[in-house]
Amino acid sequence: MCGRYYIRHKMYENLPAFLIPADYKCEDRDILPSEKALILRKANARMEAGVLSWGYPSKQNGGLVINARAETLHEKPMFCDDVMHRRCLIPASGFYEWDRSKQKATIRVPEEELIYFAGIYGIREGVERFVIITREAAGEMCRIHERMPLIVPGSRMDEWFSEDYREIFAAAMPGLDIQIENEQLSFF
Repeated sequence: MCGRYYIRHKMYENLPAFLIPADYKCEDRDILPSEKALILRKANARMEAGVLSWGYPSKQNGGLVINARAETLHEKPMFCDDVMHRRCLIPASGFYEWDRSKQKATIRVPEEELIYFAGIYGIREGVERFVIITREAAGEMCRIHERMPLIVPGSRMDEWFSEDYREIFAAAMPGLDIQIENEQLSFF
């Protein structure tokens, strides 16, 4: 699962300047569900950026659906049309997860200032929104959580936007650097 990710200003140095909207603040920040964040998508065979809200409204509980499982993405009415026609990439520096002891883990790809989460987007309740696609955890991530974001290597960005995008689902995930912090989740 991915319920919070982060951006560090060095990440922006790795994006072409034309992909950063003029009014977008390139600063260190954590991105939480419902917040607006930078996404990349293809339009008329060209890469473009957008600033969309994270999460699709849920009809069941009034909350937000922030992730979509790669394994069932094509079967779910909420996601199937978007995965076929509206795929995106979410640039990030890394993400956070809380382990079974509720300790916060900061997770990143070693030596990468910029990574991309696979995502989809669509218009819901009149607002352009995105969700992050998740997959089963791999490697060291298994000891933290059973799910993780689907990470698309920069070298495979074009493939994510092509008709062969399904091959990304089976690709090996990069090695991760996981740092457990002393901050714990509070339920007060």
